[in-house]
Order: sequence, then C-alpha cells, then structure tokens
Amino acid sequence: MAFIQEYEWVLAFALAWITIWLTVRHFKTSKTISYIERLNTPEMAAFRADIDAWLGMDIPDAEKCKIIEEDKDLFFKVKILTNLFTELGISYKKRIVRRSLTREIFYPLVPSYWDRLQFYIWNSRNKGEATGYFMEYLAKEVRKMEGRNQKILKKRYPYLFQEKEA
Repeated sequence: MAFIQEYEWVLAFALAWITIWLTVRHFKTSKTISYIERLNTPEMAAFRADIDAWLGMDIPDAEKCKIIEEDKDLFFKVKILTNLFTELGISYKKRIVRRSLTREIFYPLVPSYWDRLQFYIWNSRNKGEATGYFMEYLAKEVRKMEGRNQKILKKRYPYLFQEKEA
C-alpha cells in the first residue's frame, strides 16, 4: 500500500495519458468515418454515378475534357468529388484521421478514382490549376496496402485480383 501512495502520481499520469490517447483515437476514428459517410450520401452517390458514366464513355480523354468544359453541372460534381478526396488527403497527411483505417476504408476507391481521373487532373494542371495533389498523395498511400496485405485484399476484393490475373 505504501508503494501505491508513494507512486500515485505515476498512476495518475498513466491514467491521464491513456485517457488522452483514447480520446484522440476516438476523434480520429470519428473523423475517418465521417468521410465515408459524406461519400455515401444520396447526393454524392448521384454525383458519383454521373461521374462514372462520364468516365465510362468510350471516347478519347481529350473529348472527355471538352465535355466537362461545356457541362458545368458535371464539372462541379467532379470538383466536389476531387475536393473531398483532397480534404481527406490533407487530413491523412496531417494525421487528423486514423491512417490505417483510412487505407482500409478507401481501398480501392481512391486509387480507382485517381487512375480514372488522372487525365483530367493533368489537363487541369497543364492549364495552371493546382489540383489533385493531395488526392494523388492519398492514392499512393492507400495503395501501400497492396504490398502489405495481399491475402486480406484478395479475400475482401476478389474481383480486383481476378481481373489482374486474367
């Protein structure tokens, strides 16, 4: 008992540190989950459907860029999506979100959109716009799962690996 009384400050410090650590972890988890919630709202799902239809057109990338320049509604939908991924990329880099959870939740979504939107983002950059840098960073970070967790990813996303192996 004397030991506890003598070192109660150590116990108090340890409990305070654990409380702070759990609070920060909870905040980061909540922040991470908020991004997937924002991405899955009905409005955002409709935006993504329109973007996917545009990206799926069987026309050259230059023509897709012309379409988006003329279709301001589509332009804003793409900007909103890329801005969401940019915001997430900044939060990831600044460690505002849980990094491992972000990689798990947003694989393969972010790398897939990065790959499919890259032509448009490079076109915008060539016009002097500073766009997509944190989305690109996030896509590279999320892809790190590919090297580390092949077994998990093959179980979770078997369709991705069937296409690669075929």
